[in-house]
Amino acid sequence: MRIIKKQFLASVSPWVLAAACGLLGLIIGVFAMNNYQRDKALMTDILLEKGVTLIRFVASSARSSIFSGLRSGQDLSTLWPENVQRVLEHASGHPGVKFLALVDSDGKILANSVPEERNQIVSEQTRNFLSALDADSSDTRTFNFRITSEEKETGFQVAAYFPKIGKRFMNQLGPIPMPRLNMDDMANRMMRHHGLNSSRRQELETLNKKKYVILVQLDMKQFNERLRRQKLEIIILSIVLLLVGLGGWLSIMTLEGLKGSQSRLRRVEAFRDILISSLPVGLIATDNKGQIILYNRFSQELTGISEETALDGDSAIFEKMPELQSAFDGSWKQNEPFAQKEVQLITSQGGSHTVQLNRMAIIDREDKFVGSLLMMQDLSQVKKLEEDLRRSERLAALGKMAAGVAHELRNPLSSIKGLALVLQSKFSGKNQERETADILVQEVERLNRSISELLDYARPQQLQKDEVDLQKLLHKAVSLLCIDAEAAGVEMVTDFPEQLPVILADEDKLKQVFLNLFLNGIQSMENGGTLTVSTAKTDNTIKVVVTDTGCGIDTKNLGRVFDPYFTTKPEGTGLGMAMSAKIVEEHGGTITLQSTKEKGTSVTVEIPC
Repeated sequence: MRIIKKQFLASVSPWVLAAACGLLGLIIGVFAMNNYQRDKALMTDILLEKGVTLIRFVASSARSSIFSGLRSGQDLSTLWPENVQRVLEHASGHPGVKFLALVDSDGKILANSVPEERNQIVSEQTRNFLSALDADSSDTRTFNFRITSEEKETGFQVAAYFPKIGKRFMNQLGPIPMPRLNMDDMANRMMRHHGLNSSRRQELETLNKKKYVILVQLDMKQFNERLRRQKLEIIILSIVLLLVGLGGWLSIMTLEGLKGSQSRLRRVEAFRDILISSLPVGLIATDNKGQIILYNRFSQELTGISEETALDGDSAIFEKMPELQSAFDGSWKQNEPFAQKEVQLITSQGGSHTVQLNRMAIIDREDKFVGSLLMMQDLSQVKKLEEDLRRSERLAALGKMAAGVAHELRNPLSSIKGLALVLQSKFSGKNQERETADILVQEVERLNRSISELLDYARPQQLQKDEVDLQKLLHKAVSLLCIDAEAAGVEMVTDFPEQLPVILADEDKLKQVFLNLFLNGIQSMENGGTLTVSTAKTDNTIKVVVTDTGCGIDTKNLGRVFDPYFTTKPEGTGLGMAMSAKIVEEHGGTITLQSTKEKGTSVTVEIPC
């Protein structure tokens, strides 16, 4: 039957796909975290650079203010805090700056861009943060930073020591300009100026010894907003990836289920195909349009028509097998959901099968006709067994009758033959009375031979089995009839392709069988022809086929060939084929006959070896 083609599924394991999805998720997660950390580090560097720049700006501006104030003769004790305060207030105007402060080593705020915070003490956390600065550093190149969240506000703090005022800066102070005076006043002024410069240097040195810290706190709203967006993007990407992974996993599970279902379906279909192919019943299924969609192996054996021919769509099987058309015609399809019919199928090879057709209409759940199924059961063997049984019954009855008749006839036949011999002896010469007496003796002897043959057929045979070379036996039988064949214009052909094994059989009985078959073949070819004798070795039997090109036998008479006293020849007794069949059966073999009118007959004898 035709095998349904299976769809090809993905051969890649779903776990490979799952591993690929997991690896993709890991890569995306690593890249997302790297981007987050890189953006955070970049924003930290930007804020740190901004804070350091502000610290340097404050330090530079404060020193410039001190320098200008000292040059103008102002007092350093009042100049220092005020100048730094102004610078801090000025620097706090930059965007993103929360405050700037100048803190001493005790944590006291000396100046602050927020005036209200002046003279306050910084928190303990801030003091610890400031104390972490390098105590040996004296410039703004050494700094510390942190992210603080005091008072529920997040800020970025940068701290550095206020730079020391070096000797070079002190030397740049120079003499303080004085008005023109006389010599005495100038001398007094110079004495005072020298004392003033010494006092300023001492104040500056005192200032340098103190560890003042410039503290800058920057607003982190933009920084936090960017990080928040980055986190949100990571979360969204993770959710999307999770959904994609979940969808992929569901797809994998669906694919696994689909592959499992398809695998189970393939196994079921394979089992169904094997089952349908192995059934000893022919199956032909059609759809609702009459197109054949199923044609199994046994159907091919019954019809002799190949699957390709049956399924080609042009109803070739119905043209070659009109007997099957009745199973699918309108009357059968419409009137009966199930019907039976027995037909005789003649195959394209000339064989004949008695087949029982069982047709069933295929109805779906909606009670709609969707097709038909035709089951063909070969009844040839059953018919043959039935015929053999009937023949055996007839032969048994005939045997009983023959035994009784022979016993009743032989006694009077002996008397009749004796009287005929007496009459024959009383006439001499060639006269009519003598000829009549001779005919009477001959007919009595013929009748006695018929009775003997009938008794031989009826009684069980006692076979004298011995090792027999069947090929030699066939050669002898052929040579015995060569003269008769030449006289009838018949050519005898032997076809023995291989040496046959020795069998255990009754040589005389088998020779009688083959002589009878050869003689029947020669007599059927009145106008000459060819008689072919061929042999073949099968697994457990030797097959001998005798084929002639004679007149053949009518189909109606094929079933009666092996019946006693059935003959198509005027001079025949009708016991030859019956005796041959009996001898072959007693050897455990079979004899079959196939014949076509005006074409010839083929007789096959199979003997176990």
